[in-house]
Amino acid sequence: MVSQIDTCPRSSTIGFIGLGAMGGPMAVNIYTKAWKAAQDYIAQGKQSTIPRMAICELSDKNADLFMDTIRIQIGEEAASRITRVDSPRELSECASRIVTVLPATKHVEEVYLGENGLIAGLDAADKSMTLAKANNSSPWWLAAAHGEIPEETTGAHTLFVDSTTLDPVAAKRVADIVHERTRNRALMADGPVSGATAGASAGTLTVMLGATDKFTAANATALMQFCSREGGVVYCGGNGAGIGLKVCNNLILSINQIALAEGLALGKALNLDPIILNDVFNTSSAQSWSSSKYSPLPQIEGGRGILDYEGFAVANMIKDVTLGLSVAETVGLPTAMLSTAKKVYDDVVAYDNGRLAGKDFSVTYKWLNELQAKNVAAKASHP
Repeated sequence: MVSQIDTCPRSSTIGFIGLGAMGGPMAVNIYTKAWKAAQDYIAQGKQSTIPRMAICELSDKNADLFMDTIRIQIGEEAASRITRVDSPRELSECASRIVTVLPATKHVEEVYLGENGLIAGLDAADKSMTLAKANNSSPWWLAAAHGEIPEETTGAHTLFVDSTTLDPVAAKRVADIVHERTRNRALMADGPVSGATAGASAGTLTVMLGATDKFTAANATALMQFCSREGGVVYCGGNGAGIGLKVCNNLILSINQIALAEGLALGKALNLDPIILNDVFNTSSAQSWSSSKYSPLPQIEGGRGILDYEGFAVANMIKDVTLGLSVAETVGLPTAMLSTAKKVYDDVVAYDNGRLAGKDFSVTYKWLNELQAKNVAAKASHP
């Protein structure tokens, strides 16, 4: 006999805003794994709700792709339990645990604190079921949890996890306002991710988590584990710490990708075998995540080059680099390499009337090869 209960839809509804290149596959993994976990509990004769999902997405294309993917992966019944709403306010009325993946700081402020934002929606929401009680009636919430969930005493009914790459100071400020306005009945964590679109699709992301207390951290970890690798949700400290670490991570990534492109382009100019070059890099001191997981070489499976540089657009990397420069300036840190990286990516965007601007930032390799070929041709024509 199926032990299914479904009397508190909000407490068993996952909310998601931002179904873009990263957010779309993250949402698919979260809902798919939560759905399967609930089915497993029911198959064992245990009482459990069935997950619902509510999405807030401006793009019809992104919303349709999400729905189609759910139908393919877990079926029509799961897709029928997805609701699309028009505003963040409506989303928090019908979902108790919400993940947001937004473009920048100003969007986070508007989505959370605006007139039609998530906090505003809590006024009309059914808040009778606390997060702690929902963990009992919907045990799939904690299917990916590690260890015991700490006791919660404030009566919190809502959890927000923001995976946006934004200013760490702004992230903490927004979280503080959320906690103050709701008297800690709504809990907020920052949970930016690393692993690129491939990791988002595979559900193998690393999540850098910032939360002020153990209960928030434990519940956010369980939720985000659905879209990350095993043990991939890393607690970094209080609110703002997760995004602070992400800014540091992206600083290194932005520089590494350029260094890799220059090394590979020099090897190509010297007529070295690209496969041998790649293999030696990955077994020597040149090895990095960029070289092993994100190769710009068109000959390497799993890299960006073989996919014609589809992925994280150069313009998005410029946004992250600019954020890193701003944060570094705030704390008085000189970042000569990051400043140089910003100029390189700006030049890639401006090159050839913006032809490469929409490509993945690893297209820097292709850009360098084209510049080198032009330089050689220019020298040949003017000996």
